[in-house]
Amino acid sequence: MPRNRFELILRFWHFSDNLKAPVDDRIYKVRGLIERLVKNYQSVMEPGEYMAIDESMVPFRGRLKFRQYIPGKAHKYGVKLFKICEVNGYTHDVNVYAGKNQVNGKGLACRVVLELSNPFLNAGRTIVTDNFYTSLPLANELLDNNTHLIGTLRSNRIRLPEIFKTKLRPGEIIGRENINGIVVAKWHDKRDVSMMSTKHNINMVETGKKNRKNEPILKPQIILDYNAGKAGIDLSDQLSSYSSPVRKSIRWYHKVATEVLLGTSVVNALIVYNMNKPSDKKISITKFREMLVDELLELDQSQIAISDSPTTSTKRGRKTNHKFEESAERDNRNRKVRKRCLHCYSLKTTAVGSKKASVETKKVTTYCSTCNIYTCIECFNKNHI
Repeated sequence: MPRNRFELILRFWHFSDNLKAPVDDRIYKVRGLIERLVKNYQSVMEPGEYMAIDESMVPFRGRLKFRQYIPGKAHKYGVKLFKICEVNGYTHDVNVYAGKNQVNGKGLACRVVLELSNPFLNAGRTIVTDNFYTSLPLANELLDNNTHLIGTLRSNRIRLPEIFKTKLRPGEIIGRENINGIVVAKWHDKRDVSMMSTKHNINMVETGKKNRKNEPILKPQIILDYNAGKAGIDLSDQLSSYSSPVRKSIRWYHKVATEVLLGTSVVNALIVYNMNKPSDKKISITKFREMLVDELLELDQSQIAISDSPTTSTKRGRKTNHKFEESAERDNRNRKVRKRCLHCYSLKTTAVGSKKASVETKKVTTYCSTCNIYTCIECFNKNHI
């Protein structure tokens, strides 16, 4: 497809009818797309016991009423997404945060958790949250729906016991349990860590590691389960960031759609693929993206090799005079610039994957001046003559 045609199609890339947009729905432009994807997410996989809830950021610095600023995130400015994931990184639901005046009823944190976890309640599952969401009212609400809660806790939350004023030495732990079985604990590691759980006591267990004195390292079971359950959100964001297709755009809904459609959805597909793969060796997210592109284009291996060659005019029957030259390009230390042979790299990527190909492919200083790509003499004779 020519570049100009692609840019024209991208310009008119919409997911809803703007003429029917309600005045009070800020995310109408992507709501239909997200709801359809979430329906597919939940139909493919049944979640396990532990599910984590947290927010992710889609980078965006343009003018937008519900643009957020979170200094602790890699992308400080952007559109906030609330996600619920299980331990393996599979995302089961996504909500776009549209601003405070779009939130009614309960507090934002409590409402987000109950809304995202609603399809998975009354099944004995455990919801894992950080200190933004964890509170006593939320724990009681989840217990009423046969669901447990584990989370870090802010010591200034209302209706909490006085244990947070107690000074502890490294390794010490103190806790209280109410009549509903909700445990609030404070443990001193390198600093004070406050936790809440509806399914734990304050017992310490061995982690399987030892300190410098060869003594077993002990941690509260609540901490170990929290770390294990919370890993799913971080894993999902990490995989989504690799080879991310999100680029600069003046349209916020393009960025959100790209992140959900080509980020979260691809990560979910990779997780399902690796779970059902006959071989124990899992493939990387980058290799999986390449496989998806090949499948969508319905190319076989011979076509993939041909498509890597830039001599499109030759394929169409018009001969082009290609010139094999030595590059005059130099780096800031006045050394000749060496780059990978494009054809060798493409063939190796097909055979062993892009990561290994980037290491094994030879670098050259020669190129085809007609196609403006670096190539070795062997590949030039094979593909450009």
